[in-house]
Amino acid sequence: MKSTRATAWRKKTVTLDFLTHKRVINKEHQPQYFVRNNHPPIIAEGEWNYVQQELKRRNRKYRDPDDKYHMRYSGKTPFSNKLFCGECGRTVIRRRLASHGKNREKNYFTAWQCRVACLKDPNFKDCKSKYVWEEELEKAFMQLLYDLKENKAWVIEEGKEAISNCSLSEAEVARINELSSQIEKINVRISEMVARESSSNDAIYDATLRHLIYEQEILQMEYERLDENKQDSAYLQKHLNELLEYLDEINEPTDDFRVDIFANAVERGLVYDQRRVEFEFKCGIAFSVWANRQKKKSTK
Repeated sequence: MKSTRATAWRKKTVTLDFLTHKRVINKEHQPQYFVRNNHPPIIAEGEWNYVQQELKRRNRKYRDPDDKYHMRYSGKTPFSNKLFCGECGRTVIRRRLASHGKNREKNYFTAWQCRVACLKDPNFKDCKSKYVWEEELEKAFMQLLYDLKENKAWVIEEGKEAISNCSLSEAEVARINELSSQIEKINVRISEMVARESSSNDAIYDATLRHLIYEQEILQMEYERLDENKQDSAYLQKHLNELLEYLDEINEPTDDFRVDIFANAVERGLVYDQRRVEFEFKCGIAFSVWANRQKKKSTK
């Protein structure tokens, strides 16, 4: 992966008293400016961009439907942090339940249910969604993977459509290249001005530098907005390629549950009424299955 040169802020701290040489945080004492290509990066730009997209994805994922607080919960099992209630939006938790056989003997099983429906959330009520068997979730997911393998051309088509929805148009590609060039020119002008920084309070110098910094910030905001869409499409393409590779590894719908595929390919699962579960993949496509005792075909 080709590396690029990193960026850095300048004038984070300033010296106010040249007798003591004590530096303080620059709280609008002097203009701060942003310099690109300042020094060799620690990691490659592509890797950095991917990590930033992943952090944004996780931040969006772990917030409640009202976006009022950040949800925290464990990741002890493959479905932890992945399942949400499709009715109220809250997290789905793991439960150990029991059923009674003909001889009144207890048969224990593991299930997943909305934390509101099982009265584990004191702040929310009135969700009546039912639990789903963990075993059926695993079987339904593996059946879905097998169905996707049998219809790989359709998966590719759906994935490409999701990627195209956030890809840059030709005009936007031209614009982001133009912005990059403009920002680079402004960076050069700022660096030149800083190199010959006036030791006296020069009003014209300060006004010119502040104007360049303001122009840099405006262009940078537009650039980052377009670049985010560019990174989104690259993120989806990467995970589409990974999903297609995983599908090649599936032999039968009765294969053992693949923890690695679920963890790496699935963004989240939404559990709805009648035990319908919608799996949203990281490549931008989603499919529904029924995790109940009566087998039904998966649908888009």
